[in-house]
Amino acid sequence: MRKYILEGIGWVGAVFALLAFSLNSLNFISSQSFQYLGMQIFGCSLMALYAASKKAHASWVLNAIFLLIAVIALVRVYIVQS
Repeated sequence: MRKYILEGIGWVGAVFALLAFSLNSLNFISSQSFQYLGMQIFGCSLMALYAASKKAHASWVLNAIFLLIAVIALVRVYIVQS
């Protein structure tokens, strides 16, 4: 059962990251919007969790880096808008 839950977590993360990228690429949302960055943070978090559970080191490190970049960008957006 745990395997299927982790698999679902990975897929949900992938869908969120891909949706954020697609909406940005099609100019529906900005790369500096809370929606985009929130979807990226959520998606990358889930994909990093899934990759770590599979011991896929390269994948979880890559997603952790994307996550860190998205968090930094979100903080910068929040500071600029305050």
